[in-house]
Amino acid sequence: MSGLPGDLVDALAYAASQPTLVVATDFDGVLAPIVLDPMSSRPAEGTIEDLRRLAGRPGVHVALVSGRDLATLSQLSGVELDGPVRLVGSHGAQTSTGRDWGGLTPSQTAVLTRLTRQVRGLRESARDLRIEYKPSAVVVHTRGLAETAKGAVTTEATALGRQPGVHLKKGKDVIELTVVRADKGTAVMDLAAEVSADAVVYLGDDATDEDVFERMGPRDVGIKVGPGPTAARWRVDGPAEAAQVLRRL
Repeated sequence: MSGLPGDLVDALAYAASQPTLVVATDFDGVLAPIVLDPMSSRPAEGTIEDLRRLAGRPGVHVALVSGRDLATLSQLSGVELDGPVRLVGSHGAQTSTGRDWGGLTPSQTAVLTRLTRQVRGLRESARDLRIEYKPSAVVVHTRGLAETAKGAVTTEATALGRQPGVHLKKGKDVIELTVVRADKGTAVMDLAAEVSADAVVYLGDDATDEDVFERMGPRDVGIKVGPGPTAARWRVDGPAEAAQVLRRL
């Protein structure tokens, strides 16, 4: 495991020595390399197996955390909804344990219906724009668009996110417009509190993962995967190194 910084190896060893540990990780960009077509995303070999092995250890609680909706996250990752690895979808609004937002209110449904219609209209600026539909959100994927079209779509989608009842989340070439307020930080820290965790290990690559990193304590191990500003204390280059982290644990 020479690819991991020595101080990170030490931090992982300390976390692994704690009686109760939460290990949580984002999916896209961490376990699965970023691809042009979001629905072709697949986890790197061995990563899901390592998550399952970790979940089988006494005192270890494992979660796969994503902006993907729960059903899509299960489908692409191959992690079953009723298995030992907890799935957290839609940035924390959905969990495989059933502790989620419980469905939209009539007013949220009305906002989402209007929002969906508005987002479809963004194709006037970019015909090849990919749109993802979730139970509580509409997601605009700008990866692969020409720079001019990407700029126009980003500006228009950001404006839609400022409407009453809409919450805006920006990631890497992704703009999510959701009618449910949720974030990964709350989801992960709620899990840690639920199991009385002594430490948390979290891997993430995107801006939405900063909600976790910013809430981590001195015993926790926050690992930024890839480039970009971050509140995480450690950083690795990409999914290959993220897989090393799981194997080391």
